[in-house]
Amino acid sequence: MKHKRSLALLALVAVPSLIFTTPTSSAADFSANSKTAYIYNNSYYYNANVSNVVQLISNINDTASSFQTTLEAAIKAYNALTETEKQYVTNYGTLSYHQQTRVAYRRLATQIEEKLASVESTSINYYQNVIETRDWYNTLNAAQKSFVSTATQKILSSYITPNTSIDKVVNKIQLLNSSRINFHKDVAEARAEYNALRKFSNISLPTGTEQLLLDAEQLVVQDKAAAKEVENSIAALSPKTSTAQDVQAVKTAFEALTPVQQQLVPNVWTLVDYVNGKYKLPTKGNTIKTPILSDTAAVPGKNTEMSKSKNTYKAKINVADSEIKSERFVLTTKANMTVIIPPLSTLVNEDSGVMDIQLTRNLNRITFQATLNKKTVKFDADMEVIIENLPKDASIVRFNDFGEQEPASYTVNGNQHIIQTTTSGTFQIIRN
Repeated sequence: MKHKRSLALLALVAVPSLIFTTPTSSAADFSANSKTAYIYNNSYYYNANVSNVVQLISNINDTASSFQTTLEAAIKAYNALTETEKQYVTNYGTLSYHQQTRVAYRRLATQIEEKLASVESTSINYYQNVIETRDWYNTLNAAQKSFVSTATQKILSSYITPNTSIDKVVNKIQLLNSSRINFHKDVAEARAEYNALRKFSNISLPTGTEQLLLDAEQLVVQDKAAAKEVENSIAALSPKTSTAQDVQAVKTAFEALTPVQQQLVPNVWTLVDYVNGKYKLPTKGNTIKTPILSDTAAVPGKNTEMSKSKNTYKAKINVADSEIKSERFVLTTKANMTVIIPPLSTLVNEDSGVMDIQLTRNLNRITFQATLNKKTVKFDADMEVIIENLPKDASIVRFNDFGEQEPASYTVNGNQHIIQTTTSGTFQIIRN
């Protein structure tokens, strides 16, 4: 009797379907999920091949350096199963997720390799680029790093020094010249080399050297701001509303820029089209408008101190029939510079409004602008820019419309160099 009971129990274990309760799901639900249907077929559910694949997938760790090899092993084993066996791989979704992760890791590795290759090894920025790429690479986990090429990993793990030296950096900074067409590039390279050295070691530059670099970078900012203002003025021109006077005003503003600043104006050829008459512009109307005058304008016949913003001095002059036209304007600064504006009776412009006077000095470059309603003014008499305490043998030149130097009109009176001009202009002090 005991033997028969054992056989009956063995039969129940060997044939689980004999004790399976009929599911409450419909036939449609049963056929819609093939894995649910197959799970009760013991010969597949406990198949060694299936169990092996399930275990291989469970062994995958997408943060470990073995990620690629364990993933490949799982994929290979899964592909070797029959279509029926594949139905019993209960964690196939995990395998699919890891395959998508592999694609993302490969893309990330490509981005890192492209960044490292974006700068030539002979470039002054190479050291900085390697450091930045290395910092990025170090944020990756072991699995992600395994997708980066061996050559790239070797570079990122090797000892590297900047392609420069303190002497080279100091020399480059001291030779910065705001008149050079490549001035902005020179400043950027000097900064890149200095930063590379500073990140590599605790260097110390000679006194005043870093300030020279900071001053040069400030000039770059000013150049960009001046160029942007002209760029916006050009963009504001319209064949429907802009007059020839408007075009002339923008042209004059562009010509007042330094050659370095001019090359920063991207839409200069649009201005050229306007100047060359490509567009038919409306003529200026004869409507008489009441000018809006300034409460802080300079007083004719008296000294007026110009306001200062960084290295630029500004003043305003009211131009209207009600203003005194027989007296000149004396505009002073605290930087050994004075501007003399002749009486308004000598003004060629027929407009009324507020005349804006602006005087900027960048080292040995003097930029003088006088505009009325955003249009450059012109006088029959000379306007004067007086510069004090220059060497007696210093000379002054003027930049023409093409950015080339030409003789300027000036006189020397004691310790004063007096520039004489009837319109706006940019001048250069030559210290002999």
